[in-house]
Amino acid sequence: MRPFNAVRGFLRRESITGSVCCALSGGADSVCLLACLREMPGITLSAVHIQHNLRGDESRRDEDFCRTLCENWGIPLTVISVDVRDYAAAHRLSVETAARECRYAAFETLACDHIATAHTASDQLETVLFRMARGAGLRGLCGIPERRGSFIRPLLYATRTEIEAFLRERGLSCVTDSSNLSDAYSRNFIRHHIVPAMQQLNPGAEQNTARMVDSLREDAALLDSLADAAYADCFRDGTMVGLDALHPAIRRRCIARYLADAGLPCGYEAVTAVLALLERGGMLDLDRSGTVLRYGRGVLFTASGASDCAEIPLKIGKNQLFPGVILSAEVVLRENPDKFASVHKKFTDFVLDYDIIKGYVKLHGRKPGLYLRSERRGCRIRIKKWMNAEVAPAKRQFIHFLSDREGLIWAEGLGADERVRVTDATQRMLVLHVHTDDTGCT
Repeated sequence: MRPFNAVRGFLRRESITGSVCCALSGGADSVCLLACLREMPGITLSAVHIQHNLRGDESRRDEDFCRTLCENWGIPLTVISVDVRDYAAAHRLSVETAARECRYAAFETLACDHIATAHTASDQLETVLFRMARGAGLRGLCGIPERRGSFIRPLLYATRTEIEAFLRERGLSCVTDSSNLSDAYSRNFIRHHIVPAMQQLNPGAEQNTARMVDSLREDAALLDSLADAAYADCFRDGTMVGLDALHPAIRRRCIARYLADAGLPCGYEAVTAVLALLERGGMLDLDRSGTVLRYGRGVLFTASGASDCAEIPLKIGKNQLFPGVILSAEVVLRENPDKFASVHKKFTDFVLDYDIIKGYVKLHGRKPGLYLRSERRGCRIRIKKWMNAEVAPAKRQFIHFLSDREGLIWAEGLGADERVRVTDATQRMLVLHVHTDDTGCT
């Protein structure tokens, strides 16, 4: 009587009341579920049969069986006919996948509180094995949930062997889908060959898988909650910051969610490609759409595929050229000797003689043909060569440069051009600070 107890326990545990529609194919599992549900108090029971039109006379036999069974038991039955082959051709799907999509689309048209499907512990094992073969992550290995929205699966902890025994004990008949005997479908191959081999290793393989799935689902729920909190901390105005500080499991989940929210591919290969991007920096076009992911200075963001960075006029105060990064500019007067001296000493590479600058100052990213004369290094430096030799790849596209009407006057990490360096004659210094949006100076 295990299936009966499984259904009764589920309805009590989940407080299922109201109208329940049982998905009835006529096979052993669905007949068992309907038989159990009709004895449960507190629900209004109906049934639905999806006519897939795949097996000719056999499909019509199944429909007739379901009609007779429901008539004998006084259970209202709805029959919905779908054309699986046309749907599969139109959407370029396998017949197996198309049948599932058509079936669930039909379920959505039903007016009931709950739709009960006859998935079993045997189905759970087959699903986990199928997903393992395809390369599932933790969420995929969590298998079939007992409850998802209006869908409920009261038999998920009963095995197919137990269900067949239940039918024999009650003298109940069912129909057999001949397509289940063919190895042409992936699930049938797993059912006929892999599951028996596992049961030889351990007769309790189905129950053990059900317990494993329960444990994995708890672990996945915890990781998802941690990832939700991390995502809320890292996501800022369309960018992701602080990914390097996250545990790899949380980082992967945050990246997947960011990609999904951006309408980009978010599967295993896509997330792995983004993780590689975090190591090397630069940009990545995941789907060749021209929308790229860029990473530098600990910030991940989407942008157009163009590599040239726009330039903006430098203003005194905050300036933002790259997502998540601020360049602040301040003018310090010699009339304030204490601050003038301390800033000059502490921020040698971030100060310029403000009065020598020619015209307005442009803030921009790297460009071809840039040179800077460095007094400290005693030579004229080609910016491209300097960046290739001394700047990490992840930062090259995110280095700040300042130019006036006569050329480059400052490069972040290299310092000021000799022309605008601070001297004893300097009266006003332009002081620069590079920092993130909310963490202060870097």
